[in-house]
Amino acid sequence: MAKSGSTLTGMQLSVMVVLRVAIGWLLLYEGIGRTMNSNWSLTSYLSGSRGFLAEHFKSLATHTNLMYVFGAISEWGLILIGMGLVFGLFSRFFSLAGLVFVLIGYLSHPPFFGLNYTSIVQGSYLIVNELFILFFLFLMFILFPTSHLVGLDRLIFGKK
Repeated sequence: MAKSGSTLTGMQLSVMVVLRVAIGWLLLYEGIGRTMNSNWSLTSYLSGSRGFLAEHFKSLATHTNLMYVFGAISEWGLILIGMGLVFGLFSRFFSLAGLVFVLIGYLSHPPFFGLNYTSIVQGSYLIVNELFILFFLFLMFILFPTSHLVGLDRLIFGKK
């Protein structure tokens, strides 16, 4: 196990940067897709919520003006988070924002036994799904930032 304060090897850094950029690209593309897809709706997504917080999310979905604002935040938030990770710009901040996004998604549509969703999701999961994994990837990006070594943060804040 690496000692506290130790640096990453070249291979470790390369893998973490590729992972950061890949997750950034995934979110950037998802955000662009949502802005271009007139059929996507945060209201519809939250209306299909299940689990212990379902009533809270369904209640939010009834507020049209709120859903308009949250929908725009969802679409453009994904784009900005994705761009931040791809370019290594304020990646800790954008990783925290991504962590919040996926936590909300996970809590609104938890992959727990006995919950049936009307919309088709990406497979059948029990507890661990892509949002669960993304949560821990964002946590890793916060704890082990790479943008100060490979990214625009290096140009802005200098190499540490």
